[in-house]
Order: sequence, then C-alpha cells, then structure tokens
Amino acid sequence: MALHAGHRCGLALTAALLCLAQGCVTDEWHVPADACARCDADEAAVGDASDAAAPDAGEPASCAGQPLRALAVGHGHYACALRCDGSVWCWGANDHGQLGDGTTVARSTPVQVRGLGGPATAIGAGYQHACAVVRGEARCWGQNLYGNLGDGTREPRLEPATVPGLDGAVVAVAGGGHHTCVILEGGAMRCWGFNMFGGVGDGTNVDRTTPRVVAALRDSVDAMALGQFSTCARTLAGELRCWGLNAFGVLGDGTISNRNTPLSLVLSEPVLAVALLANHVCATLESGAVWCWGYNIDGAVGDHSTVTRLRPVAVRGLEASAVSVTVGGRHACVATEDGAVHCWGGNERGQLGDGSTTRRLSPVEVANLGGPAAIVGASEAATCAALRDGLVRCWGANESGQLGNGSTVDAVTPVTVRLPP
Repeated sequence: MALHAGHRCGLALTAALLCLAQGCVTDEWHVPADACARCDADEAAVGDASDAAAPDAGEPASCAGQPLRALAVGHGHYACALRCDGSVWCWGANDHGQLGDGTTVARSTPVQVRGLGGPATAIGAGYQHACAVVRGEARCWGQNLYGNLGDGTREPRLEPATVPGLDGAVVAVAGGGHHTCVILEGGAMRCWGFNMFGGVGDGTNVDRTTPRVVAALRDSVDAMALGQFSTCARTLAGELRCWGLNAFGVLGDGTISNRNTPLSLVLSEPVLAVALLANHVCATLESGAVWCWGYNIDGAVGDHSTVTRLRPVAVRGLEASAVSVTVGGRHACVATEDGAVHCWGGNERGQLGDGSTTRRLSPVEVANLGGPAAIVGASEAATCAALRDGLVRCWGANESGQLGNGSTVDAVTPVTVRLPP
C-alpha cells in the first residue's frame, strides 16, 4: 500500500494531493479555508495553514470541497475510504473483521466502520487488518495473529481498538501483510506485528505485539509504505529508506539480503511517494518521473521487460508527471497530473482497466475512468481510483466484492463504488 509525502503545513496528505490535483496552488502565505497553499518548500496544504500550526487532532482537516479525504486499498480483497466528515467506509472481504462493522460477513457495497470513537483523520489498510487515526490515536481492527493490531494481544477485533503505548500524537498509519506502522507528530516512526524478516525495523526478527521504535530513522519521517513483509519510509530530505524481506530485490540495493534496520536507496532526485505490496516497489520522484524495481515476470516494473530488477529503473512510456502511485501483486498504476490513470504489468483479472486481460510491459491508460483521478490504490489483482469529484471507481478482481459495486463479477474497466451520498 502507498502513502505519499506529507508536509510541514500539518495537514493530511490526501487532502493536499486532492488540492494539487485541482491545480489550485498559490504562493500566498495565508489563504481562506477550503483553498490551497504552497509552503516555502513547494509542499501543498489546504485551508489557511501554510506555515501555521497543525489543526486540532480531534477534527478532520478540510478537503478543499471534496467529499472524500483518503482511499486505502488492502493487500487482500477489500478497501476503505475516509470521507470528509471523518467517517470510514469499507467493502470487500471480511473474514477477519477487517471491514470493522462488527461482523465477518463480506460486503459488496461499503459499510461504515463502527466504534471509531470520533472522526478519523487518516486510514491505512493491510492484508486482513485496517487502522484509522482518531484524535491523535491509532485504532485498529481485523486479523491479529502476529500482533498486527498493536494492543499486546493476538486476538482479532471486529471493531476498532486503541493501540496503547504510543508516545506522541499519531498523524499517519499504514498496514502491511501482518505488520503496522505509524508516524508520530514530529516525524518519529513506530512499528509492530510480524517481524520474521525484519519489517518492523527494530533490529530484531522477533514478532512484536506492541509498538517498537524504528530507531535508525529518529525524527525524520514524513511518509511511509508497507508491503507484505517489507517497509519503506521517506525522510524529510526526500531520501528513501527500506527494510525487511528482500526477495526479488524489493529493497533496491542490488542484493536479495534481508535487512532488519533501514537501508538507504540511492535515487537521482528526491522521492515524493513510494508504494509496495509484495515483491516489487515503485516511487515517484520530484520531477514526476516514476522508478520501479523488484519482481518483473509480468512487466510490473514498467521498463518494457520481464527481467527482475534489483535496483531502481525508470518506467518507460509515461508522458505526464505522476502525482500518485500504487502497486498490486503483479501490476502498478499511477495517476498523472492531467487526471489520467496509467497501469502496467499483470492483467489476468482486468486490473489494468484497459478493457482487456492482456499483460502490458509498459503503461496503458485506464479506459472509461469517468473523470480526472486524484489518487490510486491497488490490491493483489484489483485497482481503485478516487476521482476529483469524490467518486471512487474500481476495476479488476471482484470475488469478495472488493470493487464495491454490489457485484462479485470481475470488471475489466472501471465501475463505481456505491458509497452513500
């Protein structure tokens, strides 16, 4: 799953991304609420918070007039959306309670997460568990076999439970295969859960049922992404650090050696966003270029080959700058600054959205998207896009209802998620 770069203006990343997608960036120091601003480092914010204090952690920040604030597509067969009123809605597989509605019944249309205890300001989705940030706390639900919920137990939760022991206000949360990480106010990072390959980043390979410090990063993180057994973080300086399982070169260091502490990757320019799921990774750079690496049997690296890459290579054939990136099991997609979505790689379930089930070694545009996209997210073999008008459109595999359209039939072009008005 992907998380994009945060910013010193103190507002949630997705709101800023929606703001950028609307093209309403200004250089004014202060602008009215629901408008957009650029900080002195070209970082986007919403409202009147440029170089100002963060909003009250108990209330969601403005979404620049948009009904949708964030989209989190789980590694498994489900997805969640955060609306601007702070409510969280999920759909798809629910065998471990990952939809947070108090049941284990799969849902082919969105249901509201119960018991959050307040409006959410951020969300994250792992393989079979999900989390939200509420009033500066992380609250998680779903599968907990490896301590992925961070509550000191291994008991599943059908509704949100607060993660104890976090020594600061949480501003972002992300889920991996069976581990979870948060970013605290000030840039510190904490992780917990499955740790056989070192994905928690605490220098051990011992599963953790409560939060642990990613010590090597100190207070320097403003974005992160978690894969099945690996983790990546972006520093305030735009550097990329990754750790955990390194099968197929996921860590991008030219080896297949696992790491239980963060490893620096050398890229040609600062990183804006990173995404990973299982065995390949993609990152967008400051220029809008996209670089990928790792497993490439179906062309998911996007370099017009099927050769696994142990180091980053440029995606070929993208003509517009990327503003959002995501990776699935064997495919990848980006939303570009013109609102289009382009995908490449495996396509056996229609996850590329081009109307076919033919794999693509370089990017193809998603057909019939229905409007300009702001953000994209992917699971194993399905993809979703949040449009600038607040609609969510999904395509690909749908056996658990993860496309959210009331059906369990795969779709090779986008269908609309039936979110409430």
